[in-house]
Amino acid sequence: MSRVSQGVDPTPIDMSAPDGEAIRAAVANGGRLELHDSTRPDVAPLVLDDFLMAVMRGESR
Repeated sequence: MSRVSQGVDPTPIDMSAPDGEAIRAAVANGGRLELHDSTRPDVAPLVLDDFLMAVMRGESR
């Protein structure tokens, strides 16, 4: 069962001032990220799904 289907909320990250510690924690704990830019409210947030997070962790080839 994927984390998405378990209802795990992604960690919100404001790309205008990224929180490196929160990003590292989400990656290390198998979480997901929701990237948004507070300076661009007209742009929808981007959620990195399980596959993209696995790529970031180096688990996918």
